[in-house]
Amino acid sequence: MSAFGRLRHPIGKSALALAIALCSCAPLPTSTPTATRPAPTATTPATVIPAPSPNAAGSELHVWHSLSGAKEASLRAIVESFVAQNPEQIRVRLEYHVDLQTEVLTAASAGTPPDLVITLCSELALFASHGLVATLGPYLQDPTYGLGGEQAADLWPVVLQGCLKDGGDQPLGMLFDLQAQLLYYNAAWLKRLKPDTAPTSWDNLRTLCNSAHDKKAGTWGVAFDGSSLSVSAWIASLGGSLLDKTGQLSLASPETNAALTALNDLRRDGCLLCSYEPGAARQELASEKIPFVFGSSSELNSYREAILNPKTNIPRFAWDVAPFPFVTSEPAVMVEGLTMGILRTSPNQQLAAWLLVKWFLEPQNDAYWVLATGSLPLHRSALESSELKQYVEEHPQYLTAARLVAYAHTEPAVSVMPMVRSLMSTAARAVCQGQAEPQQALLAADTAATTILNR
Repeated sequence: MSAFGRLRHPIGKSALALAIALCSCAPLPTSTPTATRPAPTATTPATVIPAPSPNAAGSELHVWHSLSGAKEASLRAIVESFVAQNPEQIRVRLEYHVDLQTEVLTAASAGTPPDLVITLCSELALFASHGLVATLGPYLQDPTYGLGGEQAADLWPVVLQGCLKDGGDQPLGMLFDLQAQLLYYNAAWLKRLKPDTAPTSWDNLRTLCNSAHDKKAGTWGVAFDGSSLSVSAWIASLGGSLLDKTGQLSLASPETNAALTALNDLRRDGCLLCSYEPGAARQELASEKIPFVFGSSSELNSYREAILNPKTNIPRFAWDVAPFPFVTSEPAVMVEGLTMGILRTSPNQQLAAWLLVKWFLEPQNDAYWVLATGSLPLHRSALESSELKQYVEEHPQYLTAARLVAYAHTEPAVSVMPMVRSLMSTAARAVCQGQAEPQQALLAADTAATTILNR
């Protein structure tokens, strides 16, 4: 069994051994006469008492989160609208927690878990490994409270499939606050290099980066920020993943090796800029020192402001975003976000929690969150809505990014994902800085992962 398997099943063999021992030690029961009862006839069927249906009326929900700033304010506003409008008169108590993971596990061990948590998928997967999470499947399909066919079809698949239990088909939670990994590029510079569109292959990107690189002029080809999600996105664009769907490490997969090799090729060409300071790569692109930068859609407004000429209030050059170059039949756009998960409490409380999740999925609340936070929309129809029409007209790069949610991928829902990400980020930075060859860096990452998981 793999290290991941041992984490998931820590008592499997010992529990089986204990059961066998108990059975072998217990005395055999003695035979005692029993009264003979008449067999039931077809005219006297057994009475089945149905379980009462859940009733969310009058419930008070405890919702825990770690949001701040505009996101916390937006969360509070949407929750307040739910409290004011829901016919079941459900009340909601929002609670901010710094160390959400520890506090949820502590509360659960005391028998007082929150009803709903807003956190990363990897953390929700940890809660699920403790048996704390109620998956969304039964609620989605409920004939009374579930999503209607049209509403479900309007959601991008990643919203309900981006955080699946054990790689199966049961959603641990609802993904929202979507951010995608993108290739930012100087479209005017690209036009001078003659291609009609952003590069769609890694070979094409390498050629363009070499054309843009000029040592005397101080220009580079592409900036790599070394972030863990950028590494995951790079690997996904080559058809791979840091973990496979069963949660097994795949740090030495052909796709992972290809990703670090592509990075190493750009370094050897002299056109790769390793830029780890927050905002540094963005400033290089804004000052026209580099035509390509890998980054998150969460930075769209920051790029827009950096490129804007403060005197004329118009961009200094044409720019846009695109998916990472890819080798598959369509782009593989790595998306992350927050996950809203229901914890196991009581049928009434869980139903009330689902109704709040469902409220967040209403198109008007999706649009509100987009405008307040700059995240990508959950609905296919959102870009044509009256609420977002003006916004997408004024922010064409956002429109490009939002359309790429159609190709969204997420990392597997496993609790060790942050650790794996960190190890791969360290490996990629070592390659970017010429401190290690790809295979050497991957071996170090794989060894470190095995050591940590076997502790």
